[in-house]
Amino acid sequence: MVEETHTALPTVLIVDDQPSDLLVLSQAVQGMADIHIASNGHMALEVARRCRPDLILLDIQMPGMDGFQLCRAIKADPRLCDAAILFVTAQTQTEYEIKALELGGIDFIEKPLNIPVVQVRVRAHLNLRKAAKRLAYYDELTGLPNRSLLQDRTEQALHKAQRDQSKVVLLMLDLDNFKSINDSVDHAIGDAVLSEVARRLTQFSRGVDTVSRRGGDEFVMLLSEVTRLDAISDFVERVLEVIASPMYIDDKRYDITASGGVSVFPDDSQDFASLYRHADTAMYQAKKLGRNRYRFFSQGLENISRARHLLEGHMRRALEQGVFEVFYQAKYDARNQSICGMEALVRWRKPDATLVSPAEFIPLAEETGLIIPIGRFVLMQACKDAKCLMNLGLNVPVSVNISAIQFREEAFLSMVKNALEQSALPPSMLELEITESVLAHDIKTASNVLNELKAMGVHIAIDDFGIGYSSLTYLKSLPIDVLKIDQSFVRDMLADSSDAAIIEAIVNMGLALGLALIAEGVELQEQSDKLLALGCCIMQGFLYCKPMPFQALCEYLQTSALILPSVTENHNAQ
Repeated sequence: MVEETHTALPTVLIVDDQPSDLLVLSQAVQGMADIHIASNGHMALEVARRCRPDLILLDIQMPGMDGFQLCRAIKADPRLCDAAILFVTAQTQTEYEIKALELGGIDFIEKPLNIPVVQVRVRAHLNLRKAAKRLAYYDELTGLPNRSLLQDRTEQALHKAQRDQSKVVLLMLDLDNFKSINDSVDHAIGDAVLSEVARRLTQFSRGVDTVSRRGGDEFVMLLSEVTRLDAISDFVERVLEVIASPMYIDDKRYDITASGGVSVFPDDSQDFASLYRHADTAMYQAKKLGRNRYRFFSQGLENISRARHLLEGHMRRALEQGVFEVFYQAKYDARNQSICGMEALVRWRKPDATLVSPAEFIPLAEETGLIIPIGRFVLMQACKDAKCLMNLGLNVPVSVNISAIQFREEAFLSMVKNALEQSALPPSMLELEITESVLAHDIKTASNVLNELKAMGVHIAIDDFGIGYSSLTYLKSLPIDVLKIDQSFVRDMLADSSDAAIIEAIVNMGLALGLALIAEGVELQEQSDKLLALGCCIMQGFLYCKPMPFQALCEYLQTSALILPSVTENHNAQ
């Protein structure tokens, strides 16, 4: 493995069986390198394979494996063979020096040790090593890593991606019509353009990424630790914009664009060679289609990435234009045959009046952070609508889903307070639904937030209960009011005795802890009857009410039976 940058400290391994000499040599090179030590040949081989030294200060006379044998072993190891070896010895015979040079040593340092001499020689060889590495691994014009260093870093990134289940992306870039600059102006201007492109790409890239010059007017960007396919398109488009920004050299403007090709591990490439080759193929496909554009090697990946990228763009515009809506689904008390609450559900209506499925855009909203402004809108609208119903004489508590990302946001509590203040909705009329994953992430922080909400007078419900963390500890210690039994248990409870048993256990546990219970996804009268028999009387599902716009909900409520104050109050009255 080569060093990560040419400015990083080099690594020096000191091998000597005399503790006093180890100490003196370590002090002599202190500050010049990252120092490792070994007191015998076998230990030195183990240490060298771990630290991959740039320079080895090696004693000749050692018990067991002497310096010559160790030097031979190091030069035979392809991972260590390029290390520079300086022999440190009290032996001054010519045959020793000849043998050392024949084995691959590059210099001698004589004992007894002269500290200034040691320092000068070590510094000189480290500087030579640094210059050699720069020539071997960096582009002379731009100072960017060349293909050798790019390959090394890509292989490291691939190993890490395999462990982390992440993706690695290689973006190949070719400047459009660059040849005309060299032909019409001169090569000095062309070199300045290449250097400026290198600077822009380096400045734009993340710390974990690598920008490399392939040669000529071609560059390569290695993107590590990528988790979202749709983020790739956005990144590449911004890279092309960065390159296309006007460039001024000697007071003259140059407009440069580039074409790009994208290859992704593990989706369409499994190693560096295929990743590089596929990115190159995709780049030439982009070049054929014109300039200032890019292509994925895999058409399937491109379709997925572009579709998600477009969806994100549409979602941002929808948020800006205020076309998101809040629908409501009533909660029904099957025992008293009355409505006792409602749940707010976000909906996205397209220009053709069709609705985009929440399953399609909510996960992307969470990935992109758009769930924060969307969630703020839903909470505010839900509070306003619940207050509007109160003004009509309909006391219907409203529950609002809170994502883990919203819950962990620093401004979350102030957002809730602001929504209540602006809408003038009593806090007791608001219920926030969180999932068990929120609690599993950081139960201490979650406890603090929930206690703050409880102090405001807001009710707390655990949504989709039974499919996640399900710890009795948090049910006992946290200020929770309601358990919502996940619809997956309700769906099959009539045919699957295990689901029925799970529901019964949840109901008994909830009642024992003084919690209200709501069953989600109730679609059949038989389900409602059995839930009621098991002790759960609050239901939510298509059997009683489908999600509907606020105006339709108003009409539904005004023609329905008695509306109870709240789910939790209804439960406590039982």
